[in-house]
Amino acid sequence: MKYLLVSLFLIVSTLSYAQDKGSVVGTVIDKEASDEPLAFANVLIKGTTKGTTTDFDGLYEIANVDPGTYSIVFSYLGYETIEIPNVAIEAGKVTTINVPMAASEGMSLDEVVVTTTTRKDSEAALLLDQKRAVEIKTAIGAQELAKKAVSDAADATTKVTGVNKKEGSSKIYVRGLGDRYNSTTFNGLPLPSNDPRDKNIDLSLFGTDIIENVGISKSFSANLSSDVAGANIDIVSREMTTSSLFKVGISSGYNSQTTFKDFKNIDGANWVGVNTDTKHNVRDLTVYSFSNGFTPETNTASPNLGLSINYGKKFQVSDESTISFFLVGSFDNKYSFQDGVSENVIDVGNTGSQFDTKTYNYNASKMLMGNLVYKINANHKLSFNHLFVHSNNQKIEDFTGTTTDIGRGEDDNRLVNLLLQTEVQNRLFVNQLLSNHKFGETIDVNASLGYSSIYNDEPDRRKNTFIIDNDDNTTRISQNAVRDNSRFYGNLFENDYSANVNAVKYLGERFENKGKVTLGYNGRITDRKFDGIYFDHNFAAPRTAFVDLDNLDNTFNQENLSNGVFGIETSRGRNNNDAETYLPQLYDADKKVHAAYIDAIYNVTDKFTANVGVRAEDIKMNVTWNTNISFPGFSNNSSIDLDKQYILPSLNLKYALNEKINLRASGSLSYTYPQFKEIAPFAYEGINYQESGNPGLLPSDNYNAEVKFEIFPKSNELFAVGVFGKLIQNSINRLERNSSIERDFTFDNAGDASVFGVEVETKLDLFNSESDDFKRNNISVGANATFMKTKLEYNTNNTSFNYTGSSSELEGASPFTINADVSYKFDFEEKETIASLVFNYQSDKVYSIGTNFQENIIEKAVPMLDLVLSHKFNKTIGLKLNAKNILNPSFERYRDIPEKITMNSYKNGVGISAGLSLNF
Repeated sequence: MKYLLVSLFLIVSTLSYAQDKGSVVGTVIDKEASDEPLAFANVLIKGTTKGTTTDFDGLYEIANVDPGTYSIVFSYLGYETIEIPNVAIEAGKVTTINVPMAASEGMSLDEVVVTTTTRKDSEAALLLDQKRAVEIKTAIGAQELAKKAVSDAADATTKVTGVNKKEGSSKIYVRGLGDRYNSTTFNGLPLPSNDPRDKNIDLSLFGTDIIENVGISKSFSANLSSDVAGANIDIVSREMTTSSLFKVGISSGYNSQTTFKDFKNIDGANWVGVNTDTKHNVRDLTVYSFSNGFTPETNTASPNLGLSINYGKKFQVSDESTISFFLVGSFDNKYSFQDGVSENVIDVGNTGSQFDTKTYNYNASKMLMGNLVYKINANHKLSFNHLFVHSNNQKIEDFTGTTTDIGRGEDDNRLVNLLLQTEVQNRLFVNQLLSNHKFGETIDVNASLGYSSIYNDEPDRRKNTFIIDNDDNTTRISQNAVRDNSRFYGNLFENDYSANVNAVKYLGERFENKGKVTLGYNGRITDRKFDGIYFDHNFAAPRTAFVDLDNLDNTFNQENLSNGVFGIETSRGRNNNDAETYLPQLYDADKKVHAAYIDAIYNVTDKFTANVGVRAEDIKMNVTWNTNISFPGFSNNSSIDLDKQYILPSLNLKYALNEKINLRASGSLSYTYPQFKEIAPFAYEGINYQESGNPGLLPSDNYNAEVKFEIFPKSNELFAVGVFGKLIQNSINRLERNSSIERDFTFDNAGDASVFGVEVETKLDLFNSESDDFKRNNISVGANATFMKTKLEYNTNNTSFNYTGSSSELEGASPFTINADVSYKFDFEEKETIASLVFNYQSDKVYSIGTNFQENIIEKAVPMLDLVLSHKFNKTIGLKLNAKNILNPSFERYRDIPEKITMNSYKNGVGISAGLSLNF
């Protein structure tokens, strides 16, 4: 510890104290031409060499201006020169000056509009906000997203210290805590999940075109939902900041494992990714009324494609009032292919199924976003946001191999072939109304309302099981389980209503005060309806039911159904005259959360600030189900109620050693409620696994603490070290249980868990230069690392599961994670070049917890490397090149035994893409 303190002292002693920068932007209009934009007007900061000229739209920007008070001079040949005195430039903020110019009469300074706003998309502005905030938080803005080749919000979170993403999933882990321990908001309002198996929405649905910044709060205050222990992730949508915008983008991508190669597609699915036939039409089990075939189609995978259009405009209603709108539309598709292995390793010499795997995955997503902002004046603002996201994922899994009783003998040349075809379609609608009001110099009132709905459909999932006999060159039906040859239809609909309101009283004036007190309310009401039905194909004589793998529909058809080759039954039975036969397995769920809070920030001294809050929450949750699964203590047609009330304190402390250095500490209590799908005893079946809920789950109680040391050498530089700890009572975990089904997963309050770790983060400029002709060069590096130790102590007294051993690491928690990037930037006039190399590494981590003498399944360490190149030729034309997953590592899982025998292995391939943008 002594050496650490000495090292920190030396770092602090040698830091540069360069000032944070601000910028000046605006519009110059021509009073001689009916207020048309005035191009090529000169704009100069008096007494400096900094200046620029307006473009064809009359727009200008002078960036990287030292904070201070200046005079800004506007001139144009034959026009009256205008000098605006006493313009305050603030660090990390944008000062907007809109100027009308005329030939001779000169303009009154009253006609000049000067405003200052915070830039929420720039690296420097977000770091400044982080430095000034009392609570511990991090944000990554649009500027940094572009530099690091981030394409969506999911990738954005992984650039933040302590955040990992689970391979092959949209789930993220924050300090070792997974989906159920995190929360997601959009402009501060909660979002529903697009998938019944997840708590949080798939962040990859949010492309960077709609993101202004992504904030990650890993410590908590009273104004945030307390159903969190990892982090709250808030996506802030873009608004119109300039007078007008019209941007078109097109991109194309190549993948080393798919592009221009044979690719299997699901019959009935399409390239656009729109399925209008999401419900079954079965009303008679003797009629084969399915419109899609079982036989996959084989085509050639084309290059990935991306299209986007951005359009916006701002109107000046009066000197203080503006109305603006911003519209974004996009389409993206992606092909991927994985060629690997899947083996159910129990122990050395004890292996269940062994498969060679081929997985074809096609994803198409469409997005539309629009916002309308009415700025009444500097004190009052109304905005409406609408977001529509449509995603469609089509996956074919084709597994061929052996089981313990097929293909293992010396003379047994048989193979088992599993084929699963899954299409999942999500439609998300988000509507938000937000208002911000300032009354006098001491009171703010903010309110927001949200309504979201999600349609999640899984239409006609098709599963087949075959036995291939290589001796006589035949393939026949295999029927060891009822679901071996089946179709499934699943439909989910969810409504989500939310409201936030708060009143802020400043202890002094708004910008000069000793602190503030906030009283607020958060409410959220969620109701979900889910139903799913299986149509199982039961063959009368499977050993003689031979099939042609290239024409499966020659077997699965009306003729064979009528002739008794197979029959159809649902999970309720096969009685065609009983209405219950057609009753799907279903669960209905609702959750009501009402919270009131008081949050106070007080500047105890000029250097020491305290934030104390208390939050009271009332939660009522009900899950009612009717399935074919019985769970100990519950029938297959039952319900549970989880009603809890909480009083949750939070504390955030900040001590500023000087303008560049902060010491922080935080502590809070929070909770984690089980999710609907973790409770409902509905079995979701994959190609070689099953997952179902546990109605006996209880909420977890979380105790969170953190201390952090921060240095901000310059406006866009940071060095930080943090130590954090969490204690989770009754932690909820995904586990693998012993059953007749291979890889049977469920959930349990496994015991109490502890998380302790250290985070280190740095952002530094290695080289900066600016020539007399305004050519600028910059080389910067960023890196963050997390060292973590987690321990889950099994509570065997309160569980029906037989855990292996007495403790484990937490599911999804990497003991060591590092993100790093190095970037070069050159800009001159309208030209800009950026090159970035981005690296990520996650050490081995627990994929699932083992029971009944089976050890944990471990996900192996993976290094990832991406390269980004972009160039703006001028303000209109831009080009971007990306190379992703350059190292193309193998993603592997193994059983946690000394031999570390591989259970799963596959590669994703190298991706190369090029994009062209036109900004008019």
